[in-house]
Amino acid sequence: MRVKFVFLIMFVGILLLGVGNALKAAEKKGHPELSEQEMLIPCAQCHQEVTPMIYNEWYQSRHGLDNVKCFQCHGTYENFELKPSVGRCASCHAKEVEHSPKDKDCSVCHPAHKFSVHK
Repeated sequence: MRVKFVFLIMFVGILLLGVGNALKAAEKKGHPELSEQEMLIPCAQCHQEVTPMIYNEWYQSRHGLDNVKCFQCHGTYENFELKPSVGRCASCHAKEVEHSPKDKDCSVCHPAHKFSVHK
């Protein structure tokens, strides 16, 4: 019984390591390659199916309710940022950006796509 438990723990650890590495690789890559035709589709249309949890967080947030589009924070395919820089926030949130620590980004205080304050 103890041996099975040890193998289970090892399996879960390896699985979590693999998932973590996959997420890091995706973060480094940025957005997957899209055809010119796919680039004409609004981000939300695809993300509603591909990443429904992220889509729902955005949709139910103040940005979603105010119809702030994905490209306004993340950029377009030419200048896409997986984790938007604070400069992208400044066009709408100049006062907040001016008074925020210069070495931090918005996600230090606000969870991505929810835009509430960390608890």
